[in-house]
Amino acid sequence: MYHSEVYNIMIGSPSDIQEEVNTAINVINRWNYVNSESENIVLMPLHWSFSSYPTCGVHPQKSINKQLVSKSDLMISIFGARMGTPTDTEISGTVEEINKHLDAGKDVMVFFKLSIDDISSIDTQQLQKIKDFKESIKDRALWCEFTNNEDFEKIINEKIQLFVNVHWKNTQVFNPILPSRSSQLQLSDEEKQRLVVWTNEPNAESVSFSFNRGYLYRLGYKQYEVNEGRENAECEDFFKRLRNADFIELEKYNKEGRPIYKLLKAAYDYVDTLDIKQDNPT
Repeated sequence: MYHSEVYNIMIGSPSDIQEEVNTAINVINRWNYVNSESENIVLMPLHWSFSSYPTCGVHPQKSINKQLVSKSDLMISIFGARMGTPTDTEISGTVEEINKHLDAGKDVMVFFKLSIDDISSIDTQQLQKIKDFKESIKDRALWCEFTNNEDFEKIINEKIQLFVNVHWKNTQVFNPILPSRSSQLQLSDEEKQRLVVWTNEPNAESVSFSFNRGYLYRLGYKQYEVNEGRENAECEDFFKRLRNADFIELEKYNKEGRPIYKLLKAAYDYVDTLDIKQDNPT
């Protein structure tokens, strides 16, 4: 048994390029057979023909976007003699998939086939769309061209290996995944609100003082009175959990020998994930 990182590779193309689609899938699967155990990486090919399910009520391309594009880490787009069927927003489904990947900051490989297998099926309008598309992306894309399926197999095998080496290989140590300290932190809604208030204060320190009826805790410039032993224990536990999560660190002690803590960046990052508006808790 070994632990691997799984990367989804979406293959997009118009319908005239099916042979090359199958080749790309086979190349990806062969890469897994040879490399997945030693590299701790699994490449998962995605294609609408076997990776999507039927839906109703939305444009078919939108279903593909939701089911495949949203979870894809890399797109391989292959064009032959056709641009494909227009969608409700783009000149073809493949182009929409490319743009969705790019908008999400994901990588896209683009391949163009130079030869046409069936001359009788030539559609000059489709060829012109391919030409126009290449012209439109020339300043923002580096594409590859190939002549036939055998040529494409060699190229795609090389490019996938190169991409894995640059982007995915040796990026992580594949040990059993341990939860981060922040993911283990359990805070009540009131404690989350107090942390939100504290991180919004210009003073990042916490100070606690004792007085004749109990304790006074100050988070930044916000003060909380604690009058019972149980409440004080809960406050002390609050600081203990924040410290265990690396949200605060001990800075010094006050004159009464009580600890003064300071907020750390992890606390601010955690608060950014919370959907809580600042109010005035007591």
